[in-house]
Amino acid sequence: MSIVSRVRLLESPLVRWAIAVLYLGTSLFLLIVVGDLPKPDQVAVTITCVIGFLVVPLALKGYVNSAPEEY
Repeated sequence: MSIVSRVRLLESPLVRWAIAVLYLGTSLFLLIVVGDLPKPDQVAVTITCVIGFLVVPLALKGYVNSAPEEY
């Protein structure tokens, strides 16, 4: 698959949100379940991951919009 088709995949909101869900699930699993953090740290990590979950689709959309026209 060429880079052009991969960038075009990011135009779909479904793909961007799927990437964000994978980010959230992986982050929370690794930091809370595997990391075995104390309760206050778990709350802080959860808040940070949820903010990142909301930022990831916006960042990917910005990347697609800034890509050169040949993409």
